[in-house]
Amino acid sequence: CELRGHEHVVESLAFMTMAAGAQSSNMGATQQKRILEMADYLVSGSRDRSVRMWNAMSGELLKVFKFHENWVRSVILHPSGNFIFSAGDDRSIRVIDLKSDRNLRTIDNAHPHFVSSIAMHPTLPILVSGSIDHSVKCWLLD
Repeated sequence: CELRGHEHVVESLAFMTMAAGAQSSNMGATQQKRILEMADYLVSGSRDRSVRMWNAMSGELLKVFKFHENWVRSVILHPSGNFIFSAGDDRSIRVIDLKSDRNLRTIDNAHPHFVSSIAMHPTLPILVSGSIDHSVKCWLLD
């Protein structure tokens, strides 16, 4: 498949954090179906200052978020599948709520220079960010 829609270089891509087909014997059928569906989504961040959410199987553009004031360098999805985290050259980290499609939280001036990457601990509420300023910061999420 080929996904088109960004107007500049795509800097970052992320699938939902749960693997396709992941199943557990103590999961109900509804929960197993949700995990299978979640794996079909992809998020992209671009120099066009947007974060986009796609159906990875069909290539359909589902949502466009334009909250950043400069290039988006990194995108990740919260393990719950409910939030997108993005970071960029505007030195901010943003939390996008997928249910309401709004910018839920912004960490302005997260670093003194461009935020180049972010990652989240898989089980603890800890977000880390890396910057062109040669630093890594840890953020405890509430």
